[in-house]
Amino acid sequence: MIYLDNASTTKPSEEAKKAALLAMENFGNPSSLHRLGMDAEKILKNTRDAISQKLSVDAKNIFFTSGGTESNNTAILGYARANKKRGNHLITTAIEHPSVLEPFKILEKEGFEVTYVMPKKDGEILVEDFKNEVREDTILASVMAVNNETGVIQPISEIKSVLKEKTKFSALHVDAVQGFCKIPIFPKKYGIDMISVSAHKIHGIKGTGALYVGDGVNIKPLINGGGQEKMFRSGTENVVGIAAFGAAVSNFKGIDTKKREELKEKIISNIPSVVINGSGNNSGYVLNVSFPGIKAEILLHSLEAKGIYVSTGSACSSNKPMPSHVLTSMGATKEEILGAIRMSFCEEDFDIDFVVETLKNEVENIRKYVR
Repeated sequence: MIYLDNASTTKPSEEAKKAALLAMENFGNPSSLHRLGMDAEKILKNTRDAISQKLSVDAKNIFFTSGGTESNNTAILGYARANKKRGNHLITTAIEHPSVLEPFKILEKEGFEVTYVMPKKDGEILVEDFKNEVREDTILASVMAVNNETGVIQPISEIKSVLKEKTKFSALHVDAVQGFCKIPIFPKKYGIDMISVSAHKIHGIKGTGALYVGDGVNIKPLINGGGQEKMFRSGTENVVGIAAFGAAVSNFKGIDTKKREELKEKIISNIPSVVINGSGNNSGYVLNVSFPGIKAEILLHSLEAKGIYVSTGSACSSNKPMPSHVLTSMGATKEEILGAIRMSFCEEDFDIDFVVETLKNEVENIRKYVR
């Protein structure tokens, strides 16, 4: 099996699985005052420390959530609602993950004005385009670190500079679900006020995430109850998932970005009529390729039959019969969008030549059938 769908989810590492099993044995509630509760609380502390060290921030600014979606919703909805008196304008990009775009749609219904900045053809947001949309009453901007469909890195620090120049009371939220541990992301260095991260993108297990909230950033909680996470996110913490998260962060080794370039060049050299989507400043672990004239879903299943697993786009919305909003925003043609697959990599090596040869054969067969 060659698994190339790591932007959707990653295989849990051995360290993460061991940490999760140990946490199941230490089953105490971290809010309990007895020894079992204190043991569980120590797991939370260790993971908070691991995440904060990776981001170079204080551990007290890390709050656990159920994943990237909850982190994004909390940051966007919670901040906008808490700071409405400061301004009514919000800004994001047209290529964000649905867990960012949907909260903004909700805020539009609540009376906020939202601007969606379009990307360039290469998938990158032009800072000047972003600057032209920022207003004095802009209170929040949300821009992802790495696009989940193309792997393109967005100019976060430059965008923050624009916000500081043109606004008084604006905050920057960054969806770093695809970038955390893979590219340098330092909130204090780049001026990021909120950062969303997720465990299962870095070999942790699903159902666990975290949100970094900078000092002085005012957010209304979305989930209320027993006051866990310093009243920020009520509900008993997912100790098992958090334990695995900490192990995943501590043991993440990094990704060899040369694999993407080698695979890309061999695809271009061996398969006619292909289009590479996301030629901008790429992170090096996502390769989005269009094969005009075929349907990506057919290619996906034909590759699966050969033991190669890829994706047709965002797994969070791939079950919906809708064209990629990311590729659409980048100006791709209908044929390019319908024929696009995403290959995303992790720490494990794979046989690049086998993938290219299989791709070549399957694309040729499908194109013959279509004709």
